[in-house]
Amino acid sequence: MDILQSCMDACREQPGTVVFPDCLDSRVLQAASIIKQEGLAEPVLVQSPFAVRAKMSRSEVAAAGFTVVDHTSPTLLEKNTEAYRSILREKGKEISGDDARRAMNCPLGAAAMMVRRGEVEVGVAGNLSSTAAVLRAGLSLIPRKAGIDHISSFFLMVSPDGRRRYLFADCAVVPEPSSEVLADIAISSAQMARGLLAEEPRVALLSFSTKGSSNHPRAAAVRAAVGKIRERAPDIMVDGELQFDAAAVPGVAALKVPGSILEGKANVFIFPSLEAGNIAYKMVQRLADYTALGPFLQGFNGGWHDLSRGCSAKDIVKVAVVGLCLQRGNLLN
Repeated sequence: MDILQSCMDACREQPGTVVFPDCLDSRVLQAASIIKQEGLAEPVLVQSPFAVRAKMSRSEVAAAGFTVVDHTSPTLLEKNTEAYRSILREKGKEISGDDARRAMNCPLGAAAMMVRRGEVEVGVAGNLSSTAAVLRAGLSLIPRKAGIDHISSFFLMVSPDGRRRYLFADCAVVPEPSSEVLADIAISSAQMARGLLAEEPRVALLSFSTKGSSNHPRAAAVRAAVGKIRERAPDIMVDGELQFDAAAVPGVAALKVPGSILEGKANVFIFPSLEAGNIAYKMVQRLADYTALGPFLQGFNGGWHDLSRGCSAKDIVKVAVVGLCLQRGNLLN
């Protein structure tokens, strides 16, 4: 996979920092060891040093000079607690000291705070924590990117020969996006695609309808989202609503939408619902043998990514290094 290799090469040239809050897991320790040994990044483990040492011993992972941050140390816990209360006050919310302390006495919260402060570039979790918990930590602490109100996700889909690369969004976060949320998803995905695909994003908003062939409210919502994207980000090459074949097959596009700016050559596919996106990426992965990298979270003004709880150590390495390149925005530029 040329994208993954390019990302690993970029990380070796400029190693970054990745924080792992779910680090009492042999898979994370193995991944951190690989990342450290191959010079890809500096792994940071958020947990009690004694617990990390005990887990390493049981997992037979050799100590590799990892940086370990004890989130329960009184000085750091008090600092994070006060910072968290201040963040919430800025949002017009109040929280008791005890509640704030409980939130920060958690590896996820402490790690997200490190991302917010710029002490690390990327946080990777979810191998032990639920997706909901990972999202809550990010949403409560990490600001959104300018102009983006909603967090979403994408998968990078790579063909078996590595020549075809697509972004599928949203496949993991937003169940039933409104027109405004679909616009956020599309704009975020286009930004990510610029750094990943080495070509201009060609964004298709998908539906069971093509250009008004159905007057169903769900198709109308997709049409409305396209209008919002063109108003907010006129530089993005976007079209919709389109059926998949009209978005991805030039011959079909010529028949169904002869005036489409995409010409049946979309490389970023925005699905109208979470169920559609999740089903689609798994079908392409399982039936067409595409590699599915992700899901990567997008919309945060800082790297914060979720893992499947069934992930392998190699999966964790991939998410960490691609997450670093996404954060820098220059993977193939």
